[in-house]
Amino acid sequence: MDRFVVRKVPEGQAAMTEGQAATTEGQAATIGQGQASEASTSQKRRKRKYNEEYVKYGFTVTTDRAGEEVPLCFVCSTILCNEAMKPSKLTRHMETHHVHLKAKPVEYMQQMLRDFKGQQATMRKSAKINENALKASYLVALRVAKSKKPHTIAEQLILPAAIDMCRAMVSEECANKLKTIPLSDNTIGRRIGEMANDVKDQLMAKLQTVLFSLQIDETTDVTNDAQLLTFVRYEDSGTMCEEFLFCKPLPGRTTGVEIFKALDDFFTEHNISWQRCVALCSDGARAMSGSKTGLFAHVRRVAPGVIWTHCLIHREALASKDLSVELSGVFDVVVKTVNFIKRNALNTRLFSSLCHDLGSEHSSLLYHSEVRWLSRGAVLARVFELRGAIYEFLCEKHSDLASNFNDSYWLTKLAYLTDVFAELNKLNSSMQGRDANVMQLYEKLDAFVKKMSKWIERVESNNLAMFPSVEEYPDSTDINDTICEHLRKLVRQFAKYFTDSEEWRRDSKWILLPFSDDASVGSSLTAVEEDKLIEMSTDSVRRHMYDTQPLVKFWISCQTEFPQLAAKAMRCLLPFPTTYLCESGFSTLAYLKNKYRARLDPENDMRLSLSTISPRIDRLCGLHHAQISH
Repeated sequence: MDRFVVRKVPEGQAAMTEGQAATTEGQAATIGQGQASEASTSQKRRKRKYNEEYVKYGFTVTTDRAGEEVPLCFVCSTILCNEAMKPSKLTRHMETHHVHLKAKPVEYMQQMLRDFKGQQATMRKSAKINENALKASYLVALRVAKSKKPHTIAEQLILPAAIDMCRAMVSEECANKLKTIPLSDNTIGRRIGEMANDVKDQLMAKLQTVLFSLQIDETTDVTNDAQLLTFVRYEDSGTMCEEFLFCKPLPGRTTGVEIFKALDDFFTEHNISWQRCVALCSDGARAMSGSKTGLFAHVRRVAPGVIWTHCLIHREALASKDLSVELSGVFDVVVKTVNFIKRNALNTRLFSSLCHDLGSEHSSLLYHSEVRWLSRGAVLARVFELRGAIYEFLCEKHSDLASNFNDSYWLTKLAYLTDVFAELNKLNSSMQGRDANVMQLYEKLDAFVKKMSKWIERVESNNLAMFPSVEEYPDSTDINDTICEHLRKLVRQFAKYFTDSEEWRRDSKWILLPFSDDASVGSSLTAVEEDKLIEMSTDSVRRHMYDTQPLVKFWISCQTEFPQLAAKAMRCLLPFPTTYLCESGFSTLAYLKNKYRARLDPENDMRLSLSTISPRIDRLCGLHHAQISH
């Protein structure tokens, strides 16, 4: 068996052992208290203050990030810690780095301090001037883009004019400050590009999270490049926003496949989902509206629920274009007359002089253009206004066209065309502009068709009050049959081009008139949605909002309390009814990219010119090191 030996410890040794343990514990406690005391002392360390006598050591005072006073050597610009702010350490710095200054008098060191502070002030002032010049460069570039002017105008006109004005009105010093602003054409181009990218980044961030609709059209610029222009409409911060999306050249044919590829590549590049696209609006060209190979067909494959709208203004122009043989002959004579007078420079000058002599308000005729919506009505109105001067001029030139302007029956038909196209132009103009919705424009079209039906009844009873120009001729009733025939043809044409009106009208009443008693009759609302509509129609606060706010803003405000109704209403209010924005964008494109700027990539300038989103200039300035112009 193993034996265990147990030794008896003497009582004295045991006592000593216990005493040693107590001593050890006491030492540990003392050490802990010392560390705690040291930490407390460190936390309560007295912050040293600067003394004016430290100038003789070459030091002034500044503050660190924590706000503590720290010594700053005004000889070498070295910053020491707060603990070094005592004579011994400051003296050691001088003896180590600036021993040649140790024997200098205090007055000498004070003068060095004044020079140092002057240099600091100059550097701060220069840095501030550079920063202001950088921001001014961005602001001028933004104005250049907004005004659609060439980039060289900043350096060639704006800056010299600003310098002259400051020199005359303020001082030469102020004029010299303006010379530091960098405004060369390359600089302006870079600034416009940076601001355009910033605006695009803001727009892309919004489109990644909201529903939107598109407006698309294409045109040919001055260099025969096909340009695809796209606008987007979406809801943001309680309002409906319409923004320029992009202007991209189409490298090959302008087919539906190429147009869709340009759109899809843009969406993929910026991580935008086609599922967020609610509607697509374009003209009726086959490349856009084709059911198999058109753009709409390709979009429906990736976004089956998308709605397509054919521009209502285009359709109105097509519906009013078709004339009877008799009236078409009158319009042909008008076009020939205008061309006869305006195609010859001498004839133009002589006719203008004749108009001045006769005291006419206008002195020139207008060319007719098929691609301009209001051209036909404007040409007819000007010719009818100057019919007396035209007759005299054509007689002087012995033109066969003169006989028409002396024929009362022919002039009566001209008067009718002038009046009816004036009404069509009013309808066309009322559908132009921003923030229009499909349902409201269909109401205007319905009203015009009803007016034409009433006009037919009046003409049949020899009442021509709605055509004031026709009433000027006593034998105007002789063309009553011609007028009725044309008006009936217009009614048929409108019915032909607006056959899908019932689809939009089906859900229009409860959206346009949500507080009427029969708002949901014939709508596609579910039982739950009808109940919600009844609840909303009895809400006096909502009724006040409906009466005082635009329709779109009202439905946006309902998104929290009535989300289902608001979502359904917004899907009908989001689609573009016309391509008005694209048409106005084409005008901007033609102005920017002309024969003098044929190599310009117009997208950045167009974005700043057409977008309502403001670039974040202060943020862009922070990304650059401010430098003055040389």
